[in-house]
Amino acid sequence: MVLRKIMGLFVCILVLSSATMATAGIPDMALTLANMDGVTSETVALFNLPNAGGSAFNEAQIYMDGTVIDATITMVVLDAYGAPVADFPSEDMWLESQDNGMVACTGGTVADNTTNAAGETEWADPVNAGGFSTDFTVVYINGLPLDQAPFALHFNSADMNGDGAVNLADVGNFSSVFYGEYHFSADFSADGVLNLTDVGRLAQGSGTACP
Repeated sequence: MVLRKIMGLFVCILVLSSATMATAGIPDMALTLANMDGVTSETVALFNLPNAGGSAFNEAQIYMDGTVIDATITMVVLDAYGAPVADFPSEDMWLESQDNGMVACTGGTVADNTTNAAGETEWADPVNAGGFSTDFTVVYINGLPLDQAPFALHFNSADMNGDGAVNLADVGNFSSVFYGEYHFSADFSADGVLNLTDVGRLAQGSGTACP
C-alpha cells in the first residue's frame, strides 16, 4: 500500500513537471507586453517602402500634424511563469494593420532581432511594406495577436496599391488623389496636406520593390 502511494505521488510529480516544462519558455499572450514609449496619446503614421527604404520608427510623424516622433515599439516576451523568453525567433513576431491595408513583403514587418536574455526585442528599423492603413496596428506572436490594446499607428507607402513595387500604377494612383479631395494614402508626410513633399517621397520610392 505504501509503495502504491509512493508510486502515485511519483506519477503526480512527473505530470506536474511535464506541465511546467510544456509552458516554460513559451510566450504567454497575456503577460507579454509591447509599448511605444515615445508616444503618449498621439496617433502616428509611418511611411514605408517595399525595399525598407522608408522611415525608421523614430522618424514616424504625428497623424495630420507631421511632427516627427519616436514610435519605436519595444516588447518583453514572458512565459506563463513571468520568466523572460530568450532567443525567441524574430520571424515569429510581426506587425499587422487590423484592416490589412498595410501590405508587407514576405517577413517585412518582423521584429528587428530575436529576444535577448531579458526577453526584449523591438521594431525600430524601417519595414518592407506597401499599401496604406488608418486602422490600428497589432503585434502578432506565433500567429496570435497580443492580448493588449492595439497601437494607433497608421501606414502609407509610395507603393500605394500594395503590389510590392513602386511603378507607373502608383504614379497614376497618386495623381488621381493629389489634385482631388485629401486622401491619407498620398499624404506621405502625414501633415494633412498634399504637396511637393509628398511628390518627393513618391520619387524617392520610384522603382523600389520587395526583396
